[in-house]
Amino acid sequence: MSSSLELLAEIRQSSERRPFAVLKLAEPLLNTRGVSRAGDDAWLVYEQVFVSAIDEGQIELAKAVLVILRTRFPSSQRVKRLYGMINEAVGHPDEAKTIYKEMLEADETNILASKRLIALLKSYGHIGETVKQLVAYLDIHNNDFEAWLELSNLYLTQNLYPQAAFCMEEVIMQQPANHYFHLCYAEISYSMGNFDLALKEYLRVVELSTDNVRGFYGIKLVADRIRDIRAKPKRDQNARIDDAPQPATLDRLSQLATERLVAAYNGASDTCKKTAEEWLKA
Repeated sequence: MSSSLELLAEIRQSSERRPFAVLKLAEPLLNTRGVSRAGDDAWLVYEQVFVSAIDEGQIELAKAVLVILRTRFPSSQRVKRLYGMINEAVGHPDEAKTIYKEMLEADETNILASKRLIALLKSYGHIGETVKQLVAYLDIHNNDFEAWLELSNLYLTQNLYPQAAFCMEEVIMQQPANHYFHLCYAEISYSMGNFDLALKEYLRVVELSTDNVRGFYGIKLVADRIRDIRAKPKRDQNARIDDAPQPATLDRLSQLATERLVAAYNGASDTCKKTAEEWLKA
């Protein structure tokens, strides 16, 4: 029994979601009341079993565990969140939404309630409400880069590029060494016509991830685009290229990106390699 409790504790500490393993370990403990041997951690075990039961669709087990927790902690906001989760699981989103909102009215800094409400709204396609709730959440927890990333993605689904770019800037401020976030920011900047910033961000991508194909693809794409814009007698007013490098530098960047992309496709199939080479020569 003690080994099962130890394994359950290890899973909790690792923050892994392994519902099948948790239920398999917990079954003999529940049948023999062995959970009590965990002492004060017994309630953490019950909570762990509850979440795993929800994940595995074992609603009756989740309800039974919830009764135990509510009996022991009748006024607990943490247990109240579990009640919201079981309402989600059985298809009662309005009831779950009401519970989470009540929790936030009692304590607007309740992270778990905020995240459950955001996940619930998003799962039912209420993008406007999801954005509103995320903004409210970030007003309080502005150091949560994952929430900023989620908000950026939601803005992109609505084609709100300036707002999405702002969110990515917040992400990069907190995670400056992650090349993927610079890549996302570069692609958003390109979509906005902010080509000089897009080029800088693509260069940052390959600085952080030296063999990044999407990074080199972006460098070539932007460098060639800036040259084309400068070659036209009438410039697109929406294109920002004032801080872009001089033509000679753009040529070198485009050539470097082309060489790296050709090298990247050398190991690909003949068809894929030929397609890449044709595009690069176009």
